[in-house]
Amino acid sequence: MIAPLLLASCSFLKSSKEIDLIPYAQKDKYGYFDLEGKIIINPQFAYASAFREDIALVKTTGDKGMWGYIDKEGKFTINATYKDATVFQEGVAWVVSENGAPTAIDRKGEIKFTLKEAEKVRLFSEDLAAYSKEDSTATIWGFVDKSGKQVINPQFDAVGDFHDGKCAVRNKDGKWGYIDKAGKIIVNPQFDSAAGFKDGKAVVSLDEKAGVIDKDGKYIINPQFGNAYADGDKYLINQDDKYGWCDKEGKFIINPQFDDAVFFGDSKLASIKSSDKWGFIDKEGKIVINPQFDNAFPFMGDIAIVKLGGKYGIIDKEGKYKVNPQFETIGDDLVAYLFDYSIKGNITSEYLDTDKILKVINIDKPENLSFEDDSQTILSKTGKSLSDFSTYDDTNAIFENKTINNEAKYGFGIMGKLVDYDDNYNKIVTKSKPQGFIYSIALSGKAYEKAETIQKAFEKKLKWIQFNEKRVM
Repeated sequence: MIAPLLLASCSFLKSSKEIDLIPYAQKDKYGYFDLEGKIIINPQFAYASAFREDIALVKTTGDKGMWGYIDKEGKFTINATYKDATVFQEGVAWVVSENGAPTAIDRKGEIKFTLKEAEKVRLFSEDLAAYSKEDSTATIWGFVDKSGKQVINPQFDAVGDFHDGKCAVRNKDGKWGYIDKAGKIIVNPQFDSAAGFKDGKAVVSLDEKAGVIDKDGKYIINPQFGNAYADGDKYLINQDDKYGWCDKEGKFIINPQFDDAVFFGDSKLASIKSSDKWGFIDKEGKIVINPQFDNAFPFMGDIAIVKLGGKYGIIDKEGKYKVNPQFETIGDDLVAYLFDYSIKGNITSEYLDTDKILKVINIDKPENLSFEDDSQTILSKTGKSLSDFSTYDDTNAIFENKTINNEAKYGFGIMGKLVDYDDNYNKIVTKSKPQGFIYSIALSGKAYEKAETIQKAFEKKLKWIQFNEKRVM
């Protein structure tokens, strides 16, 4: 089902002339057909996006499929060498290599900059891209420009994208407001949700009711709808689980009566759902193509994609088939592209700072200790006492689970008998010296699957130690 909820942050359809190839899948492989149903690029990819800026993001098949970019002839313009990648927007895409940080590339595949400190990144919008980093307690978001310069420090609990020079941000209390491109709060956080601005207006919600505010945060339409979505000069709204449209003042122009609906955008027709079938209405709410389809995409110029009997085809504005239903699957990124967002609009860093993890290991003076220190000196230096150790344990834990970063903790212990009993069975500190020192590292998150990478880094740093193949876990 093409649900308006999926399109909540969008406001209008892209021009139909920007869409000439449609991603589709047959037997789990993606290719492209044109608006007449002719296959232009044969199914061969594990995933395929819509074309943006004449470039499409694709993933090669196989267990270790990689991401790259093709032109409209199906030829790779940027080879599939990336572990993850986004689509292009504003001339820039983000890519991630094996164990790499998010890297911005241009349409030639040339690197613009790498953002090592980022955990997640999103597409550029109005020359700024949102990125997140981890602090000691939470994930916080900020923005960089196209040179990689941090222009808004990470500080927000969540963020939207910039539209009309403004961006929705959420504070630690879970309330949404808006900032300008300098990061200054221009509408105080007070809403439960907030969409992007369009033409000086934005949809917000409060206490499970949606309304519309102006650039100063004042209500143009008081919160009263279940949901509301900008649709050109009007709003697609949900009232009592039925969909209709209202004008800029909140007055109904098409009464809520449909089970579901999708924007008009720049078309004179909108798809609606009634009695479990999809059809199309005009701007007066009159049905012009009877509900008969299992699913219906918005019109792209004079054609629309519909689904019937488990297959997708193309109809004209009279509801007649131009391409009979024959395609198994339409790429999910196509509808996203129509509404100006992307399924592949963000990525997560693969970068793991092994140097930071290994830095905790001091070869020469482990935890400021040496093999010449006797047991009493060790207890003194570590702040431990007799009661902290067992006489039966020859592996003495000094500490455990000390945080290195969000993906790693470490512990430290000493091999040897630090405490024992005297002839009267009194617990005493021995005069022995350490037989060895033990570091242990516990991995979590993305580091959990990178034990081999960390082990190799250990081997490189500690060349004189022979590692067991599975020692690092």
